[in-house]
Amino acid sequence: MKRIYCLMLLATGILMTALAQSSSHQYVTVVAEPDHADWTYHTGETVHFTAYAIKENVRMTDTEITYSYGPDKLDAVETHTVKTGKDGFAHFTVPGAKQPGFTSVRVKVTLDGRTYSSMTNIAFDPYSIQPTTTMPSDFEQFWSDAMKKASLVPMKPTLRYCQEESNDRVDVYYLRVQSYKEGNYVYGVLTVPKTPGKKPTILRLPGAAVRSFKGPHELAYEGFVVLEIGVHGIPVDQSEEIYRQLEEGALAGYTTMGIDNRDTYYYKRSILGCVRAVDYLCTRDDVDTTRIATYGGSQGGMLSIMTAALSPHVSALFSYFPAFCDLTGYYYGRGAGWPHLFRNPNEPNLQARIEVSRYYDTVNFARLLRVPGFYAWGFNDPACCPTSTFSAYNVITAPKQLQVGRDTGHWLYPWQVDNAIKWLKNQFHME
Repeated sequence: MKRIYCLMLLATGILMTALAQSSSHQYVTVVAEPDHADWTYHTGETVHFTAYAIKENVRMTDTEITYSYGPDKLDAVETHTVKTGKDGFAHFTVPGAKQPGFTSVRVKVTLDGRTYSSMTNIAFDPYSIQPTTTMPSDFEQFWSDAMKKASLVPMKPTLRYCQEESNDRVDVYYLRVQSYKEGNYVYGVLTVPKTPGKKPTILRLPGAAVRSFKGPHELAYEGFVVLEIGVHGIPVDQSEEIYRQLEEGALAGYTTMGIDNRDTYYYKRSILGCVRAVDYLCTRDDVDTTRIATYGGSQGGMLSIMTAALSPHVSALFSYFPAFCDLTGYYYGRGAGWPHLFRNPNEPNLQARIEVSRYYDTVNFARLLRVPGFYAWGFNDPACCPTSTFSAYNVITAPKQLQVGRDTGHWLYPWQVDNAIKWLKNQFHME
């Protein structure tokens, strides 16, 4: 499982994970400890904090700690200071939120010109958070029509066997499948266990970036056929220099490309490409079409939910800290999910873009889910904030299970990943 976890960290962002982990090895660690071990309160309930700073494993006495608090992903509304006593502790309170949501509490200490800080996101009735976005009356019709039109495009799949990445347990192929319209393709890496018969299958969906993919995928060693795809319509086996140039050039800011029109928005092609990837898997003799799951985090978590909602062939999903949840949150004065659209009230064509976003908001796909799902995230995620992810989770009526690592940011603990794989194997009767 350690190998799977390493791959997960790569997929969800090495930099974010490294920063999160390195914070625990700072010269000074600052802690804001809430009086509820689960960090969860009822609306209106006052939160009592114990604050302290640790240097070289010893609490710092007579030390000034600055604390601030405010709604999740918004500016602080109060900032104050407290001083630790002879026991190294200081105490302060934060008023309860007036409605379900999260309050971010930040503490910091300055020593020898350097500032050390941390954040604790406190939940107030998180399972009562409701989204600000609404579902358009023609939402299902829009996507049904788009998928029907895309289904008329022939797949024309091509597979290239990769001897260098294959071994005695798995075969690795590079795949190209036509999608969405003539001349538009989905590219990915297919890893197939050499065990006989039809096998459970995972469509592995990528986090936000422009990058390459290689095989073999670690999950194939767990018995799954795994197809890992990109969503930019470009080959996934090019040099890193090519992806860097695309990310800084033609694909810079891709999350807002075409956002003024629901038919031209960048993610329409990406979403339909994910559905086409499932359709391709269903053509394979080694795939058990009754056991296909989507799997991904951040952008991949969003696409995992969307694909499971749209494709009739998906029977389970794993989504961790999904992006694109409740995109209109900032417009209504609260935190929203990545990529944090609509923070500027003077944004050009704002109302038209908000209208388009309703057709691409993870929340509205979550409302349509009919298959069981496993979900995971943390309270301290700065990219896909918990206010947004809970707003999607709470509208799901399909069977669901959520595992929260409260102090995690935009990363997961190994036990969250391990439990997700165990859950998926149980869903597919693999153990």
